[in-house]
Amino acid sequence: MNIRRVVIAALDKSVGLLDRPSLAPVALSGGDFALSELDIDSLSTYEIIMQLEDELGIDLPPAAVASTTTLDDLVDVVTRAVEARP
Repeated sequence: MNIRRVVIAALDKSVGLLDRPSLAPVALSGGDFALSELDIDSLSTYEIIMQLEDELGIDLPPAAVASTTTLDDLVDVVTRAVEARP
């Protein structure tokens, strides 16, 4: 399972990541960018968390997700949650 792809898919569904010409190539090529470039509001954050939890069978603390600043940070938080699941 490619966690990065799952995270990118959740970001795309919630805030249209892949519709952004300046960010989509960066995300798909393994690059990093500031999540602030996506203008993620609290409702979008909740949607992203729910999608990731449903897709991966994990629990993500909203504070941990909200404290991430880059795509790589978010992938790391999700990866740790996947590794910690029973």
